[in-house]
Amino acid sequence: MTIYDDLQDVATEILTEFKQETVQLVKITPGTGPVDDPGTPTETITDLQAVVKGASYEYQREGFCVAGDLEMTCAVVAGVTVTLNDFIIVDGKRLKILADMSVPASGTRAAWKFLLRRGG
Repeated sequence: MTIYDDLQDVATEILTEFKQETVQLVKITPGTGPVDDPGTPTETITDLQAVVKGASYEYQREGFCVAGDLEMTCAVVAGVTVTLNDFIIVDGKRLKILADMSVPASGTRAAWKFLLRRGG
């Protein structure tokens, strides 16, 4: 077990305590049919222990996002991999993942952190 595994446990404990209303991850899996008719995609929804706030000015200044975007920090969910093709539902509104700012940037993540945009 590494220090990052311990940090992941601590982050999960803290984020569970300070969790905001309903925050969910939506993973979309394309249909398995042929290329010309792949079929209906499947959506898998996972509840997240998360906090959401307006995007930090630092990210706006650097051009990563705009003033109306959101910043979400959440506990890592074992066995789940998040991609930029996924969505986050915050209080019933579907948001697009703009960037993965998880910490640390490589290796075992202590917490997931994403920039989100409305109208995704």
